[in-house]
Amino acid sequence: MFSIQKSSTELNNALEPLWYFPSALSPEVHAEWGLYKILEYMGLHEILPAGAGQNMAKLRKHIEEYHTAFAIDFDDTDIDTFIARRPDGLAFDKENKLCVFLEYTRAMDTNEDWAEKKEQEKNDRYSSHLGFINHRSYREKSGWKASQTDFTTGVRGSLNTNYFLTRLESLGVKNKTREKTYEIERSQNPSLCRT
Repeated sequence: MFSIQKSSTELNNALEPLWYFPSALSPEVHAEWGLYKILEYMGLHEILPAGAGQNMAKLRKHIEEYHTAFAIDFDDTDIDTFIARRPDGLAFDKENKLCVFLEYTRAMDTNEDWAEKKEQEKNDRYSSHLGFINHRSYREKSGWKASQTDFTTGVRGSLNTNYFLTRLESLGVKNKTREKTYEIERSQNPSLCRT
């Protein structure tokens, strides 16, 4: 993830990096953001001072309302799991108000549709989270949009290079830098082969 952050050279109108990757602290250190912190960054949930006792109750109420409004089967124990689940990484484009969940997966690549199956599994895992964030954004009229980008490689070295490079480009990694980032990822996993 750090190599993607380092290679994301697209600039915003203020000539600053367009994309912010809060999870990529260094090549060795990675931090995962939970739902509280994601919503706070987007201005969709205020983190109250410790001891106020209202943070969890307010967020739980919003989550419950969302699932009820869209008739999604949900109970109290699911709320704790929902809040605790964290994507592998995040990318934010504050100028265009985009939040992208980043998922990195290695899957058994013995079947022809191995990547699609694994990515569908990952998309299903976070679809309620993305729906919830987009719903909160709509209700708050904040303009934020949340989506997900998956980077899936096979344990036997398979990789759909076109998908990989297109997804890098969507995060501001352009042209030769995109190829270099791919090569860095490949050097860290020498078994990757192009498909």
